[in-house]
Amino acid sequence: MKYANQIPCDVIMYPTAPEYAENIRQFQGCPTLTITAGGRIYLAWYAGGTREPHIENYNLLIYSDDKGESWSDPVLVIPSSKERCVHSLDIQLWTAPDGRLFVFWVQNNTRPWKEGETGFTVDGYIFDDHVHAEWMMICDDPDAERPVFSAPRYWDKGFLRCKPVVLPDGAWLNFNYDQESPRYGYSISRDQGKTYIHCYGAEKIETPFDEAMAYVKQDGSIRMLARTRVGELAESTSFDNGKTWTEAKKSGIDSPNTRFYIARTPSGRILLVNNDHRESRCNMTLYLSEDDGVTWKYKRCIDARASLSYPDVDFYEGKIYLTYDRERTGAKEILFLSFTEEDVMDVSRPLDIRIVSKP
Repeated sequence: MKYANQIPCDVIMYPTAPEYAENIRQFQGCPTLTITAGGRIYLAWYAGGTREPHIENYNLLIYSDDKGESWSDPVLVIPSSKERCVHSLDIQLWTAPDGRLFVFWVQNNTRPWKEGETGFTVDGYIFDDHVHAEWMMICDDPDAERPVFSAPRYWDKGFLRCKPVVLPDGAWLNFNYDQESPRYGYSISRDQGKTYIHCYGAEKIETPFDEAMAYVKQDGSIRMLARTRVGELAESTSFDNGKTWTEAKKSGIDSPNTRFYIARTPSGRILLVNNDHRESRCNMTLYLSEDDGVTWKYKRCIDARASLSYPDVDFYEGKIYLTYDRERTGAKEILFLSFTEEDVMDVSRPLDIRIVSKP
């Protein structure tokens, strides 16, 4: 029986079990963050097991009430289920315009390996299910002393690894992609997350994981960028609020086969966070555009080391907050920094990159 889209993995609040302790983690990465109306920073990633995927992977969530100076113990973990053979992975955070905190995560089915079977096998389990299931929980008051989350609910198929985009007509656009489809997948909600309609856009440029993200341009069109295997990001544009999309093409933005981040800042500029390389996950770089993403007037490499990936960003009171990972099974670092647009424009200004977690 396949349970990934039928039964949520357990949600364990304020976990104390030793298997979730930081000091024993052999793998962790793929972080995400969001900031509440009250300034609390939530940070989440997935860990557990010896690698990804693994039947002992789990998602975890922490927060900071002092702009990242200190961090809480885990507020919750969402572990994979050996009993039901459901893998829990890739948590994603977003604060909606009304202040609610959305916690999204992915589930897919696995099964124990049997002698003679072929397939992608890790520590006795086969991971060959690419029809992912998207689940969510919502916290109505994420600034509360002890946040309370709604019951988990399945909301769509696909694989979400970026924040939703609010469209000019008020709809929410989520790029929860269908890994088995030749076209870019996404969903649209017109009732603030109560229901979603799954849609398909342009034919993909070669990619193992779409991980698309978009921003609304000054003319109201939606520019989508997506991960590829060809050494630069793909792009496609919608001129009708996400109903139809132009043919995908290369964007001219160098990028290895990994996730990136792009969004409009509160000042109106476009911020891109990306590995500035065509092949390697090195050179984590901040870009700022003053012409809607046509050119990138300002560019600052903040970390030139190898094995850097999965940037995620949010904005609060004039500052930009960023997380990314380094060496998921080596250094196992979850990194964090805050900066301003002026820090990107003036590369002489110091930046303070901090380690949030390192087993």
